[in-house]
Amino acid sequence: MEHGFLYDDYEVILSNAPLRSFADLGRILTERHFLSLPYYRPVVRSSLLLQRSLHGDEPGPFHLFNAGVAGLLALTVFALFRLPVFGLQPRWALLAAAVFALHPVASSCVYPIASGRETLLPALFVLVALYCFLRPGPWWRAGASVAFALALFGKEQAVVTLAVFVLADVLGLTSAPPGRSLRRWAVRYWPEAAIGALYFSIRHFLFAGGEYRLGDLGQFALSYLYALQVVTVPFWEMVYEPTARVWFSPWRLAIGLAITGWAVLWLRRSWPAVRTLTWFWLGWFVLTLLPTANLLDQEAPFAERYVFLAALGPLFLLARVLSNREKDGSPKLWTGLAVALLLLLSAQTVTRGAYYRDYETFCRQWVKTDPRSLNAHNSLAVVLTMDGRLEEAGRHYEEALKIAPSNAQAHSNLANLRLQQGRLQEAHDLLQDSLRLDPDAQATHNSLGVMLLGQGRVEEAIPHFVRAISLHPDNQQAHANLANALAHQGDTRQAVHHYREALRIHPGLDHVANRLAWILATDPAPELRAGAEAVALAERICRPPNETNSMFLDTLAAAYAETGRFPRALETATRAAALASSAGQPELADQIRQRMDAYRERRPVRYSEIQWRASGPSLRHD
Repeated sequence: MEHGFLYDDYEVILSNAPLRSFADLGRILTERHFLSLPYYRPVVRSSLLLQRSLHGDEPGPFHLFNAGVAGLLALTVFALFRLPVFGLQPRWALLAAAVFALHPVASSCVYPIASGRETLLPALFVLVALYCFLRPGPWWRAGASVAFALALFGKEQAVVTLAVFVLADVLGLTSAPPGRSLRRWAVRYWPEAAIGALYFSIRHFLFAGGEYRLGDLGQFALSYLYALQVVTVPFWEMVYEPTARVWFSPWRLAIGLAITGWAVLWLRRSWPAVRTLTWFWLGWFVLTLLPTANLLDQEAPFAERYVFLAALGPLFLLARVLSNREKDGSPKLWTGLAVALLLLLSAQTVTRGAYYRDYETFCRQWVKTDPRSLNAHNSLAVVLTMDGRLEEAGRHYEEALKIAPSNAQAHSNLANLRLQQGRLQEAHDLLQDSLRLDPDAQATHNSLGVMLLGQGRVEEAIPHFVRAISLHPDNQQAHANLANALAHQGDTRQAVHHYREALRIHPGLDHVANRLAWILATDPAPELRAGAEAVALAERICRPPNETNSMFLDTLAAAYAETGRFPRALETATRAAALASSAGQPELADQIRQRMDAYRERRPVRYSEIQWRASGPSLRHD
């Protein structure tokens, strides 16, 4: 497949270690989805990292998985619409399912790997849950509960599935509604209540309720108008996370309202027969959009992926209208119109694929459609920085700063770029400006600490790392950077503590594991050394793709020597020295050869501080 990784894929997939054991899988149940956002999505995250374990950083299989889930969604929608309670004819159920899966709104859930799957996979479980809930029998009811759990632990939006179940019971769409008995309601819904209680308990443990901040209520109604517009008259090109001034189109909205009015008129002609279904699918539209309708503060006010699941309601009602019109005569005409609509929407979806081809194309389209978007300019600057085009990246960071001069993150982003360019005074001033705007910005404290540490100003750097950790105890990079600073001072005891904290939060930090293993193998203090643990850490990080990393192999040799395995230490060090020489690291190669003399004499090596060897990054910042 030609499409690569973009945007959230870097943080959710490429910045996380692949799953190596069942313990890693269990760990995900207690971790945030993002470091900086209040998302908890272990089901989706597990699927992404499991794939990374299976086929590494090849994007094709990730895209193929998303496409496969979209196909399963279409089959589930077809099966759902064919249930007797909905009763769509096979042809119309098939057309509605195809439109749902191939609509341009769906492109934002299929083309981007991570942010797409975060909607796509939970949506599949929500629909499976509804299908099972509407089928009679205890096994179907158990299936509904399991699917609800998978959906809820996949994405926060799925919390409304319980409300959809209740709506179906209230409208009499199920075979055994609880009626007016509170006891029957309690018995019927205790599995979902227990699942919800577990879910919100974990969320509270992770976020302590800080994520529940009031959103922009002025945009609540706009969320539904946006959904109506993009479902009925979607943009031909990709318009990513637009603001209201970008997406609001009077003529598109007028067409959407006209289509809605026409459908309402035809539904009213057969109102007694369709009343219950109309209320259900209108309720579905309102409920499934509600979590992203700006009642609570969210990352982006509007996005097509928010609309994806909600779009099923209008699509069902439109299919029902066209099915009824067909009965009034001219079946070929109405079927032909539906097929033409499907082909048009599919062409739009295929065309949009070009905008997701690579990260830079995606970001340039985002900037083009919304030149006043802070996130668009920041994201394009990130792409350009990764490609080494620092001057052009700087122009976009500067543009972001013009758009939001009081935005602390905009100052911090430009500062980080200036650090890479070696413009240290400018970087320092920008970071100080950022902290004046937001004194509690943990990432900015971390970045300023990195800059100071890089200048050898260790005493000044340490308070910033400490402050970053106090603001966000699970910031693994701040723990690792503080450990580096402490190790520079020779305080290896405290360094070990913070290296261990960083690895507890994120076991995939190989360079952190390497430094911890070095201390555990070589520190002069006997109470700090732990040879077996050093060997375990070093052997883990020397697996592919790090099996030719000379610095990691050097640490592994020292760990073997600490445990008395001197022949193995000498063999490993010999290989490390050869690799260092061939990689143009003569100083490291000489150091390793000196250690080899100790191994020949069956002596472990001792160092009072970490040797800052020139292989791999020594400092990290967000």
